[in-house]
Amino acid sequence: MGYRSDLAGCISVDRVLVKPESGSSYYEYDKAKFKEMIGFIKLSSFWELWSNSTDKDCFGWDDGQFIFYGSDWKWYPDYDEVKAWNELWDQMQNVEGISGYFCRVGEEIDDIETHEFGDDPCTDHFYPFSALSFNGKHILEKRQTDVEENKAEQASTNPQEKSCGSSVADSAQA
Repeated sequence: MGYRSDLAGCISVDRVLVKPESGSSYYEYDKAKFKEMIGFIKLSSFWELWSNSTDKDCFGWDDGQFIFYGSDWKWYPDYDEVKAWNELWDQMQNVEGISGYFCRVGEEIDDIETHEFGDDPCTDHFYPFSALSFNGKHILEKRQTDVEENKAEQASTNPQEKSCGSSVADSAQA
C-alpha cells in the first residue's frame, strides 16, 4: 500500500493594480502573463506526463491560475510524476510575475510540508490542517444506566458501613 499523501499546488500570475493613476484599488491578473505561463506549463514534462495520465481530473485552469490536486497519492521523490511536478515548480520560480504555493499533507499528524515562491502566492483554494476523527460521541451523552449505577453503588457501600458500625456497637454493648 505505501505511505499516502494529500497534496495541492497553485501556480498563479501575480495580480496587478488596474489603472493606478486613477487611484483605483482594483487588482486583476495580467492576461498576457497568464498566456505566457500557460505556454511554459504546456511545454513542461509535467504537462506531457500528466496529460496522458488516467488522473486527468487532478489539474486545471482558473482565473490566472494553474491548480493541481491529489488525494491519497504516493508522493515519493523518485516517482516520475513527482519529478515532473518538482521540475515545473523549479522552472516557474524563474519566471517574473509568477507565484506558487504547494502543500503536501501526509498520514502522520505532523507531516505537513508547504512551499511557496513569488510575491503573490495564491492560497485561496486550499490550506493544510491536522484533524482528529472521534467516533465516541454517543459515549459522552447521558446514559440511562448512570442513575441505576449510582444507586447500586450507594446500596452496596451503605450496608457494609452499617454492619461495621453495628458490629462495633454490638461488641461495645457485650
